[in-house]
Amino acid sequence: MSETPQLTPPGGLTTEAFFGRGGAVSRALKHFEPRDQQRRMADAVYKSITDSRHLVVEAGTGVGKSLAYLVPAAIHAARDKKKIVVATHTKALQEQLVKHDLPVVKAMLQEFGLPFSYFIFMGSANYLCLSRLERAGAHQSDLFETEEEMAGAAELREWAKTGGSGCRTEIPLRVQQRVWEEVCRDPDMCLGRRCSRREACLYQRDRALARQADILVVNQHLFFSGLPVPAFDAVIFDEAHNLEEVAAAFMGFSVSDRQLKRLADDIFNPKSGRGLARRLKRPPAGWLAEMRQAITELGFGSRDFFMELRKALRFDEFAAGQSRARRVREAAVAPNTIAEPLKAVVALLEQAVAHSQDELEEAELKTYIKRCLAVQEAVASFLKCADKEHAYWAEVTYGRRHTTISINRAPVDVSGALRAELFGEGYPVVLTSATLAVDGSFAMVKSRLGLDMSAELLLDSPFDYEKQAVIYIPPGVPDPQEAAAYEAAVIKECARLPGAVDGGLFFLFTSWQLLGRAYAALEGKFPGRPLFRQGDRLPQQLLTDFKRAGNGILFATDTFWQGVDVPGKALSCVAIARLPFTAPDTPLEEARHEWMSARGMNVFNEYTLPKAVVKFRQGFGRLIRSRTDYGAVVIMDPRVRTARYGGKFLRSIPKCSRAESLADLKKFFDANAHKGI
Repeated sequence: MSETPQLTPPGGLTTEAFFGRGGAVSRALKHFEPRDQQRRMADAVYKSITDSRHLVVEAGTGVGKSLAYLVPAAIHAARDKKKIVVATHTKALQEQLVKHDLPVVKAMLQEFGLPFSYFIFMGSANYLCLSRLERAGAHQSDLFETEEEMAGAAELREWAKTGGSGCRTEIPLRVQQRVWEEVCRDPDMCLGRRCSRREACLYQRDRALARQADILVVNQHLFFSGLPVPAFDAVIFDEAHNLEEVAAAFMGFSVSDRQLKRLADDIFNPKSGRGLARRLKRPPAGWLAEMRQAITELGFGSRDFFMELRKALRFDEFAAGQSRARRVREAAVAPNTIAEPLKAVVALLEQAVAHSQDELEEAELKTYIKRCLAVQEAVASFLKCADKEHAYWAEVTYGRRHTTISINRAPVDVSGALRAELFGEGYPVVLTSATLAVDGSFAMVKSRLGLDMSAELLLDSPFDYEKQAVIYIPPGVPDPQEAAAYEAAVIKECARLPGAVDGGLFFLFTSWQLLGRAYAALEGKFPGRPLFRQGDRLPQQLLTDFKRAGNGILFATDTFWQGVDVPGKALSCVAIARLPFTAPDTPLEEARHEWMSARGMNVFNEYTLPKAVVKFRQGFGRLIRSRTDYGAVVIMDPRVRTARYGGKFLRSIPKCSRAESLADLKKFFDANAHKGI
């Protein structure tokens, strides 16, 4: 791959002026060390925006990719008056960009006389609506069920008199979720220019700031659902390995029994007497009684629909406490007992519109009409099951207090839509992540996303993995096809590893069942070393407690394979129980496999294997997070050695030293602890 030319900011500056020794970055950041990979990425991003050409760039851990794309993007934005959008997958990365990286970039550009601005913008539901807050005060007995909720709403109204931000993350109050849902901005209810509080609107204020900003930071979901700016000149997707799933979720739908009940209760709850219907100032004669009957019928219809769905798809065969999904292939899997009651509710809401007493009341009525029609359309589409380009499924989720059943639809392939609606819009798109390539190739990610033509840059990590990391593949573990023997061997290795590793351990599984058995086998066996299990508490709290422990043992699955940063001894070993192949055991994956097979594709080589390699690399990437980190990756799946494709996994991670035994592993840790790496 050829070297990209250096960018040239004002005054004849080159990337060396920013990323070189003694450059602007080193003046702004203590302990900064120049990295050739970072400078090359900055060059490539600058050229991508200059030439309006798409770019795919993988930057290994430690490259410093955030600054590598923010600096050239900011130069273009500030000097050439271009607007750049940065879209991430996680809130954690958004906060890092806005609170840490972009302030540094702004300070650096000021050195060169370039004024520069940035802003983070959230979706509507993250903003307080002053009009709805005012309405909640007038109707609090109809909206809220507890004294605590009423007190919370009152406290929020008092704060809003002088509060400087409408974004929920900036409000220094604990706002109950139920209260927030009644006072947050709802685009369907927004009166726009007709709103009496428009001049003070907190959302519109932030929207104006977003339009003025040179760089706008958003999440990927908001990018697809609609940005608050009329146009922009380039978009950079960080954490781009998540882009396919985000796009598929946006292009599909999900409707649950709890969502439908909440919709009905918001219109009118016969038990509590609360809801929109009760708040109407002058409804038609006899209308409230008719709505009570229609909502009651909707409740019966919803109950019958989801009950028949559970029977038809045999959900009762699953063990209690498990979340399970069933693919739907044929039409009319259950009778549509929702359509007629919903139709009656819509008719009554439409009747009430003509009697509305103010614009806000009318907007509320029209909002619920729109939502009822959306549910009606989703249920009808699900029961037709007609679009072969989509997967249809029902899913039961067991929560701590409620069991939820949902109907779902998602496209099996998003490449066509993204090819036209993202990559064909005329502005350059930069895709970046630490894990995009498989065996040195971007073929899979480009194919799945519909990116036909782009520049490419593959950058390794500046860390010295041969000194900092060791790979250990325990001998004697049987092939996973020998299920019982394999599981017993994995549990045995999990029990042995803490004796060689005195720092924190991640045990990463692809199976909840094996995770549970391993945890049960090790529980109570390691005094002084706390054990953590995913699912016992929220992931963020689990991670915080694990970091604090310093020598904890975490049993985890999908959530902890990516996006987790635990530097230092607190995470000294990542043990991968099984190569993370995605079996076609979810409805969407199964439908994708069928869709690809029907088109003559080799599903394993072109999809299953590359996807597993990317996830494997994400798990590996949890280990070394700085130049002073050291640790081990233990692979308890012998197929990395025995299968014809095993080398693809090992070639896709940095070259590390090897341990042939548990004793070798312990020597590695003892030696590095002695060196003080």
